[in-house]
Amino acid sequence: MNEIITSNCSFFVRKDTNTVYVQGIINNKRYKKNIKKKGTSLVLKWLKSQDPERMLLELVGIDNINKAVITLQEFGYKYLKATASNRGKESQADYLRCFNLAILPYFENFKWNEIKSLDLINFFNVIENKYAYDRAKRTKNILSNIIETAFDEDLIPKNPFSAKVIRKHFFSKKVVNTKAYSVQESKLLLDNSEGWYKVFLELALKYGLRVGELMGLKWSDFELDRGFFKIQRNITKGEITESSKQLHTNKNHLREIFMFPETINIIKQYKNFRPNTEWMFVNKYGKPFKQSQSIANNHLKPLCKRLGIAYKTNYATRRTFISIMRQSQKIDLSEIQEVVGHKEGSDITDKHYNLDVLGDAQKQENAKTRECKNKRMQKIEEMYLMQF
Repeated sequence: MNEIITSNCSFFVRKDTNTVYVQGIINNKRYKKNIKKKGTSLVLKWLKSQDPERMLLELVGIDNINKAVITLQEFGYKYLKATASNRGKESQADYLRCFNLAILPYFENFKWNEIKSLDLINFFNVIENKYAYDRAKRTKNILSNIIETAFDEDLIPKNPFSAKVIRKHFFSKKVVNTKAYSVQESKLLLDNSEGWYKVFLELALKYGLRVGELMGLKWSDFELDRGFFKIQRNITKGEITESSKQLHTNKNHLREIFMFPETINIIKQYKNFRPNTEWMFVNKYGKPFKQSQSIANNHLKPLCKRLGIAYKTNYATRRTFISIMRQSQKIDLSEIQEVVGHKEGSDITDKHYNLDVLGDAQKQENAKTRECKNKRMQKIEEMYLMQF
């Protein structure tokens, strides 16, 4: 943060337009700013009582001669820290990654008052080519919030996001072939898995849980006699987070899920030989798994290799569930969202499925024109009892 140094500040009137400008040098850079007044006798008289140095600083975006220059980097960090309570810890970390890896490198040679609407359009083109749709949109929104807040606090003279060309800008959605296991592959995985991992896959494939939610399950979450369990925590990147503390606008991490009778029987059998009295799934040290990749490397990948199935990550099990359910003509989208923990009405659910899981061209075509109307668990159970 550096002191502001100014020199040679004065007013002048352009002869061709009779418009008043203020000019001067700020930190070795010359500026000329239109004060949006005509050089009438009344205005010229008024200018004699004005300080050209202070007016120039205000128009550039600095309202005090002794005020330190704050950079995009400094204000961006300040904004993200101040608004961190609006996001979960992982989302906050991702916001910082977007800011550090995408925004700062592109605008490192820009000053607040130098960012124009066309600069923003060029930046949008860069991130659209580099990132997926959701990532590009998030990055754009982060920059927009930072710039708009800076404008509200009078740190910049104009908000470039208010320009018409920016308001009309939208990223084009890219068609993504979401990876998921087919019904036949899912059946092979369930039939050939053993021990705790069989229970893990049972819950993953038949209820679409997030991997972190699976790793965070405790025996106290299950009401086997009443046939349901609760999602109450999540483990991500080694950190255990209670669901009540997770803040997401389009996710529900705290919910109850009713189980099929066959799932209840499998869990009851597993409970007789459970390796830990608190956590449902533990590693060889008797501790809950902290990294999903260790489960993939040591269990899912070897199982897929043995069965001749292409490995599609742990998360693909969740996408498999959504893919199968979304293609049913008997199950409403809101009912699927209730089970998987998406906010009702969110468009995120339809980004998590593809039409290939059924392995039937006619079913795939029918899925495109489905209309979902009936009740949740009875219909989901009917579908799954036919598939598995």
